[in-house]
Amino acid sequence: MKLDFQPIGTYVRCSVQKIMSRKSFGQGRFAAASLKLDDAGVLLFYTFALLAVGAVQRLLDAAQKPAFDVIAMHEVNAGELLAFIAIYAVLKSKVEAVRLSKVDFVIISSCAMFFLFPKQSLPFVGATIAGIYFWRRRPYNGQLVSVGQLWLAISVYRFWGRLFFQVVCAPIIQAEVFVVAKAGQLLGFGLTLDGIRLNSPNGWFVYLMDGCSSFHNASLAVLVWLSLIKLAGSKVSGSKLMALVIGILVIVCLNALRILLMTPSEEAYNYWHEGSGAMLFSCLTLGAIAFPTTLSLRLRS
Repeated sequence: MKLDFQPIGTYVRCSVQKIMSRKSFGQGRFAAASLKLDDAGVLLFYTFALLAVGAVQRLLDAAQKPAFDVIAMHEVNAGELLAFIAIYAVLKSKVEAVRLSKVDFVIISSCAMFFLFPKQSLPFVGATIAGIYFWRRRPYNGQLVSVGQLWLAISVYRFWGRLFFQVVCAPIIQAEVFVVAKAGQLLGFGLTLDGIRLNSPNGWFVYLMDGCSSFHNASLAVLVWLSLIKLAGSKVSGSKLMALVIGILVIVCLNALRILLMTPSEEAYNYWHEGSGAMLFSCLTLGAIAFPTTLSLRLRS
């Protein structure tokens, strides 16, 4: 009989290699499991990508502004953030687990293709298609209906509302500047109106441009209003629609007051357009829609 003795180091190396291979295989399986998204995670990831496009738009818009306005690149849109929180709350609620059908995945995948095009507005077209589908074709699933409605509200705020405003901006701006001029005359500001230019007695004047219109704040108000309703787990009713109307009217009045306060001097313009006054106006605008909406939710039967 011949005994063949191999060095102990050979067995040690083989054992270590087996252990390491098993460990690597286990880590690979764990990584694959951690990267796997459930159905709710797919919808949240799509929502996050949609809001990321909006953040890029704000970044590019701020980069084109003067140097003193670079701080706008770091602004967080409260309405979009609130919408994301609402979608997360709806999908992660304990009511029932979200289950997507094969058709749902096809719709989501097809709409996600709009992210591949260079035009930044196209993802919101895809979100509109997906939103209408989940809202109208999945009415028996309240969670998917809420997600679809919020996607539509985001798309209206980011794309459709702005597109519509480009068509009707002329009469809206004319109406707003006329109201501001009349209010200024009644309050003793001594304003005169020349087209869309508000002239102050000291020679200072302010143009009412597209971005100064309260129309954009109105579309944001709809997004905030709907997000609050979904966070509360409620449905749209007459009292909540009345709260939306009241909030939009207050926002229009606040915007007119802000423009009026810009007219006395250049210092006043810088304060209310770019300075602390602009931040104060943003907070008041958010409160103008949040307060009546919250009140209508507390008064529900």
